[in-house]
Amino acid sequence: MAIKTKDAGLRLRVESELRQAFVESCRAAGQTAAQVLRECMRQYVERARVGQQDLFAVRVGEPAAKVSSPRAHAKQRRGRGSRSKR
Repeated sequence: MAIKTKDAGLRLRVESELRQAFVESCRAAGQTAAQVLRECMRQYVERARVGQQDLFAVRVGEPAAKVSSPRAHAKQRRGRGSRSKR
């Protein structure tokens, strides 16, 4: 599989308080803001692709997502489960 390169940028304006809270939340989860935003964009595009009207709602028949940190989500995607080594 070829490695995908990140060759495009996106600039957006948000309130400084929102940006700071978002960056701190991402750091607390062990991810960068860019990683979290890319994952959000992928999910949004996928839901739009399948025709889901409310792009932030759970689809009929799809179990509601458990509230977890982005780090836990990334571990699950890599097949490590949700347990941490502490």
